[in-house]
Order: sequence, then C-alpha cells, then structure tokens
Amino acid sequence: MPRDWSGRLLIAAATLSFLFGVLGFHTAGVSDPWEVAYLSFQLFFMNFVTNIGGVELQMNPFLQAARFGALITAVWAILKAFFPTVRQNIRRWLRLRGKACAVILGYGPVGQAIGAALWRQDGGIRRVTAVHPAVTPELTARARMDGVLLIEGDPSDPRVFDRVYAGKAERIYVSDTDDLRAIDTAVAVRRHLPSPERDIRVVLNDSAVAAQIAEATVAGFLGAPNLRWFSIADEVARLMIADARFDRFALESGAERMHLAIVGCGSQGEAIAVEALLTAWRVGLGPPKITFLDRAPSAIEARMRSRIPAWFTQPEGGALYPAARPDFEFLPCYAETLDFAHDPRIDGLRARVSGWVFATGDDALNLRASLALHRAIAACHIDPAPIYIRTPTGHVEDAPDLSANPLGFAHTFGSIDSVIARSPLIDEDPDAFPRTLHSEYLKAEHEMFGRQSEDWRSLPETKREANRALFRHAVMKIEDFGAVAVIGADGVPRTHPRLAATLRAVDENLAYDRIDQESDIQAWLKDRTSLVEVDKDTALLIRDAAICEHNRWTTERALAQFLPTARPDRRMRNDVRRLHNNMHDWFELGDAETRRYDVVMLRALLSQRIEATHLLLKKARVRTVFLAVNSEAGTCVAHVAGNGTLRGDVSELRLHLNARTAPNEPADLVSVVMRCLAPHIDRQRHLPPARIRFDFTKQPNERILALANLVADELRRKLPDTTLIEGFWNWRAAGSPVVGVVGHRDLSAFGGNTPVTERLRQVFMDLVIEKGVDQLVTGYALGADQAAVEAWATLGLPNPVLLFPFAGYGDDGKRVLFTENPSAATAQTTIEEEDIKKITDRSMLTICDGHIGQAGELLRRTNVVVFVIDRGGAARAGGTLDTLRRAGEIQREIILIEPRP
Repeated sequence: MPRDWSGRLLIAAATLSFLFGVLGFHTAGVSDPWEVAYLSFQLFFMNFVTNIGGVELQMNPFLQAARFGALITAVWAILKAFFPTVRQNIRRWLRLRGKACAVILGYGPVGQAIGAALWRQDGGIRRVTAVHPAVTPELTARARMDGVLLIEGDPSDPRVFDRVYAGKAERIYVSDTDDLRAIDTAVAVRRHLPSPERDIRVVLNDSAVAAQIAEATVAGFLGAPNLRWFSIADEVARLMIADARFDRFALESGAERMHLAIVGCGSQGEAIAVEALLTAWRVGLGPPKITFLDRAPSAIEARMRSRIPAWFTQPEGGALYPAARPDFEFLPCYAETLDFAHDPRIDGLRARVSGWVFATGDDALNLRASLALHRAIAACHIDPAPIYIRTPTGHVEDAPDLSANPLGFAHTFGSIDSVIARSPLIDEDPDAFPRTLHSEYLKAEHEMFGRQSEDWRSLPETKREANRALFRHAVMKIEDFGAVAVIGADGVPRTHPRLAATLRAVDENLAYDRIDQESDIQAWLKDRTSLVEVDKDTALLIRDAAICEHNRWTTERALAQFLPTARPDRRMRNDVRRLHNNMHDWFELGDAETRRYDVVMLRALLSQRIEATHLLLKKARVRTVFLAVNSEAGTCVAHVAGNGTLRGDVSELRLHLNARTAPNEPADLVSVVMRCLAPHIDRQRHLPPARIRFDFTKQPNERILALANLVADELRRKLPDTTLIEGFWNWRAAGSPVVGVVGHRDLSAFGGNTPVTERLRQVFMDLVIEKGVDQLVTGYALGADQAAVEAWATLGLPNPVLLFPFAGYGDDGKRVLFTENPSAATAQTTIEEEDIKKITDRSMLTICDGHIGQAGELLRRTNVVVFVIDRGGAARAGGTLDTLRRAGEIQREIILIEPRP
C-alpha cells in the first residue's frame, strides 16, 4: 500500500462489525436498543452471548459476520499495538512467497528515493524490503509512506540477507554514504548469492569511482563481477545537462562555443563538466569551454590533469589536436563573498556564457550565490544566461522549484528523489535505450561496410560506456542535420523517415578520402557521379556532422585516458598503453572508411521507424511572431517575421511579446494574446510546434513577464505535453545596438507609404531577432521618417528617439517643431510639441542644428542605419544621399531599402 491505510482499514472493519452486530441482534429478537449496543460491543472481547434472559437467540448471517469480524478486528488491533515483530515477520513471509520483490541495502537518502520510485513507477517491482543499521521513527514513517518493509541490521551481514530473502529478490540495490562500504556490501552480496546473474545495482557518490570501477573489477581490482555501477553525481549531471541544453543556448545566442561556468567543483561539479563536454559538440560551435570557480582551483586543475591528461597540453606532446581540445579555466573564489558585479576576476564571464551551475554542496550557499548573480544580471553587469542551482538534499518526493513561473532563467536541479525517479537506475533494463540504438548501429554498419561489430552483451564495459555517451548525444546529431527530434515511448529519438533516404543516396556517392575543407563538393564525389544542388547541401551537412562526431568521440576517448599516437598510423596503436591512432584531426585521417565511421550513428538515427501516432516534420522550420500589446486599448496585433505565412507546419514558434506601457492587470490580456496566437497553434490546421520560445531581447519589466508567464500557462493547457515551452533571455549587459532610419520624403517610386512601412517593419523585426535592437532614432518628416515611426509602433517596441532640425513658437505661443526650414514651413512640416509627446517622451526629443546637424546626431547615436533611398535624386548637404556617404565613411552598418523593379 502506498500509504499506511492499515489504521483506517482497522477502524472501518470495527465499525462494520459493530453495525452487523446491531442488525444481527435486532433481527434475532432483542428489542432493547441499549442491550443491542452492549451485546455488539461485547463481541470485540470474544464473548459472544447466545442466551438472553433464558431465551436462546437464533443465529442469522448478520450475527455470523459480526462475531467473525469482531474476532479478526480484535486480533488485528492486538498485533498492531503490541507485536510489531510479528507484523514484520508476516510481511517478510509475504515477500518470500510473492514475486517482483526488491531489496535495498542501505536506507539512507538514496535508498529512500529508490524505494519511493520503485513503488510509484512501473519498473517490474511491487514489493520492497530495506535494511538499515539504525532505524529511527523518521525512517519508519518514510518507509511506511512508501510501502517499504524496513528492517534493522547490518546491510553487509550475510545473516541479514537470509532474513530479507535476498536470494529470492529480482533486484538488489546497494547504497551507502561511504563508497568503500557500499563496495564492501556489494562484494558480500555477490559472494552470498548462489546465482551469478542476479541483478545487483550499486549506487556510489563519487563520479570518478563509478566511471572506473567496472573496468578495474574485470582486471581483478576491487569489487565483484556482474555488478551495475551507478553514480548519483553522474545521474544528476546527465539529467541536468539534458534539461538545460547549454549547447542549444550557445548556438541560438550566437556564441562561438558552449561556455559553462561551474561554481564549486567537487565530485558533482566534475561530473557536470564531463557530461557537458561529452554532449556540447555541435556543428557551428568550437570546442567547449569550462570555467571552474572554487576555493582551491589548483587542486581541481591537478585532479582534472590527472584524470584526463589528453585534454591539456603536454610537455612531451600527446595532447589532443586544437579542434577537439576543450578549454579549461580555473579561477579562485569563495562563492559566499564573490562580487559578480565588480570582481575583475570574472570579467571573462560577463558576456556570452552559456550557463551558470552552482554546485558547492551547500544548499544555502548555492542559493545565496545564485541570487547575487541574478542581481548582477538584473543590474546589467553580466549578460543573462541560464542559472542552475544544485539542491542535493532537496525535499521528500520533489525538488524545490523556487519559482512559480514557467518562464525564468533560474532552475533547481539534483534533488535525490526526482533524480532517482527519472534515472534508469530503477528501470527493469537500465540499458534498454543504448541497447536499442546499438542494435540499430550494427544494422547501419552492416549496410555501409558489409560487416558487423560485437553485439551489446559481448561488449566490454569500457565500450558500453563509450556507446552510452554516444547515444546521449543522439538528439544533437539529429538537430545538426537540420531535422526535428521526437522522443518515442522507448526513449529513442526519431525524425522524418524521408531524411534517411536522402542521407543514404548522398552518402553512397561520396568518396570520403577526397573530402577536404573547401566547398567544391563536386570534387568529393566518386568517379562518374554527380549531385543536384539540394543534395550538395546534404553533403555539406554530412561532412560537418562527421567532423563534429569525430571531435566528440576524440574527447570521449580522452576521458577514458587514451592519448593520441604521434601520427594516425594503425601500427602505432596500443590499447594496453591507451594510445589511439585515430585521435587526430578528421582531415588527417586519410582512410575513407575511418572517416565514414563517423556517419554510422547519424544514419542509424535517421533510419528509425516512427510510431503510428507520430506526425513529423521533414525539416526544422522556425516561425517568429511579434505580439504587440496595447495595454490601454486592450488589443494585440501579431506580425510574422521574414514575410512568413500562416500556412504550413512549424517545428518551433518564437514569440516576442512587446508592450510600450506595462499592463495594469496582465491577466486581462491573456485571452487577447491567445486570439493572436490561435492561427499558429491550431491543431486542426497543422501540427503543434515541438517548441515554443519566448524571446526576451531586452530585460522585461515585472508585468510584461507576468503576462508572458500567464500566456505560457495557457499554452501548456492547449498544447500536448511533448511541446517544450521556455524562455530565451538574450539581451546584452553592454547595451543593444540602436537603429536609425533616413529616407526620402517622396515615396512614390516605392509605391507609397504602405509598402515602405511593411518593408521597414520586416527590417526592424530582423534586427531585433539577430542583434537585439531595442531603440529607434529617426526624424519625423513626411515619407520614410513617419513610415519608420509607424512600423516601429506596430511592433510594440519602446518609444523612438525623434530628431528635429528646427524648433520655434507658433502664433499662440506654444512651442512647435519643424521638419523643414521654418521660412518654408507648411502645415505638414509643422508639428506641435504636445502632439509629439503622444509619440515619444520629452527626454527622447532632440532639436538639432539644421539638417546637417540632424544627420550628424543620428549617425552619432546609431550602430545600424536603414536608408530608404532612390539613387536617382540629387545629393544635398544633410540629405539622404549625403548621409549615406557619411555613414560609409564612419563604418556604420548600412541597410538599403530601394524601389523594387
């Protein structure tokens, strides 16, 4: 039972027995209600009276049920209250006779989490017995809540194994706060149990120990054969990296590589670094970088150099080639006192960091330090990036989320209960996912080379671990091929089946020993073959994916302490001394077959059969929608970037939620925003997107963020659970670029104001997406200037900065602004200052010294200048053509909007 229902069942049984007694005595002829109640109570003391006042009562079914029910209830109550050992022995006996049993040796925090997860999930286990040296009331309460039979004893004592019927258990878990004791217990279990095939799983704390002990055991070191070793630090790292996707943030934010900052580097920090390095290899990114911030950075560096020597430059050579060598930085700091805003030691972390991880092992310290970082980000001292806060102790059942909002860049991870519940540790077959992909790998290998490697059961543990690392990178491989990964019920990522045929056709035509760094794809092909233009793009993807996989594989081999040979010569390979001839740059591997092996996994992934319920996109397709909210009018207008249309499926929907004024009641605008989004999430018209991303290219205020979170909640209710909804925080602490607009007054050559307004709107959306532009500087003259102000306003972006060449006063004494020389002013070139305040703030209104001064001020304030220009006109000082010339001289980025033919 998942909860201690025995007390409630006891009360229910006693009440039912009493009611049967009342009904039975009344039916038998006892008329006095007080006598009936007394006789019914008397049943519970095993004194059943059949003679009342010399009258023999007639037995009836109600009395029979009452007296036997009272007997059972009384015995039950006595055993429960006074004989807990008898109860425990009965439960042990039931586990002996039953099936689907598991034994947990060590009921500490990990053991408790295993017991809870086994009960809640369908992992083939229905009964759980746990052994712990000292049973406390708190442990007893936890065990009772999770349906675990808890027995006090030494988990490594063979006599205890007999007492808990370990020989009958389908699965045995060993966990201890001390790794050496856990190994001792596991060895004792293996010696005691007669069957060498018994499923024994050992949970260790240290990541490095768990990674190496399986190989050491086979070689005769510590441990026992046929054990499965797990590490809590490794499980935490794998789940966190899979959730965080720092590689994707690096790609989407325009970084050169994935750069992870880890505050606190014990066993947990080291496991996170290793997992990140094994999964951060993406096409378009350079070798990943890890920055460690710790009180003892020299000790961390020495430990990392000892464990993974090939990742560092060696005096005698032997280090990895530059394209596969991660970059490490070790900074001294104490998280309690680190000043994220001003400390010069972290100046290299202020821009383009892909994520922050706080893993000091102290929950309170992690929280304080992460809050200090958040304050520095909010104060624009550091670029925003995802923050992950380790909570190792966590809480019963679930990790604290620390946030009620679905959108945010701070997350907690590592609560033992939630990690164990999601870990393969409790699965019936922990290697089901890698075993399945290994089988598909063998099929692809046989198809490509005509031979087949060892199956999963015959692989040594070192190769199994290498394959597990390879398969954890599966989703990234599919994404690098420009496809969309959908995770099936078995955990295997799948994509559109037509991509496999495309890959197969191109792959068969490539001569891999001819592929070079140049882009002349025709030179890569086998003799007398050719490719159409579309397939040439596929050939580029194949080459880049192969290089990326080779770099990742090289890093993984370095983690296993392999070193590269002096040159890529097969004769120099030595597996005993761990020297590998293929740990060289992909282009230095002259053998075509060796190069082609880096494509096998991609081919296996693309060849996966999809499930009947899956409708997949052939290629990844992104649609960006700007949602301009008018808080005062209660309206929302949607604009699709890139001249996108509402037709067709998209794999990802990126939303920019903008409002010039913060809404007073964000909840009132949710329905308005959802109506704008309806055409994009209508499941009857097209497939739901696999991901919805809320883009924050500038720091949102409190109410806009609240509105975005409310919309995200509503989207979760309307879309499938498989749709990922998250925020993308991508503003720049140093400030965003500013765009200026200069153009002609007469737009007849462009078709009028409306076409120019639409083209400017698309330019503005592109600049916001690509550069994070959040400020416009322009004039307010007829034509291009006013079209720019209108296009900017329709996107809900902040008020523009307006520049006027002249100012003066009207006949009524009110201040007026002129877009032309006041001597030739007309009603259209004269604007009252009060009217301008409806468009922009007073502080954003600037009066310049004529048109030349206006052009100079615009160029001084902007980084990007958009020119709406018809080159047929004459150049005049301060005019559009003259400003274009000056912009080129001072190297401003220039965007031209010219009349279309």
